[in-house]
Amino acid sequence: MLKKSKTINIGDKIIVVINGEARKLEIVDLPQGDPKSGKISFLSPMAKAILGRHYPERVVVKLPNGKTLECQLLQPML
Repeated sequence: MLKKSKTINIGDKIIVVINGEARKLEIVDLPQGDPKSGKISFLSPMAKAILGRHYPERVVVKLPNGKTLECQLLQPML
């Protein structure tokens, strides 16, 4: 069963392709963030770039070092 809304929100678990590699991410509240386990804070550059977006969509993430990273939002996870 897929999520009814295609809009990405805090608490969603998603699959994102970054540099050709699929990664599972969960957007969480600030104290729960743990990038090593795939949990990213809603305040992180990646989460800010994808919150409110839809599946499937390409997103450009602006990194703190001034570089950008392009990623593909594939699907929600249950």
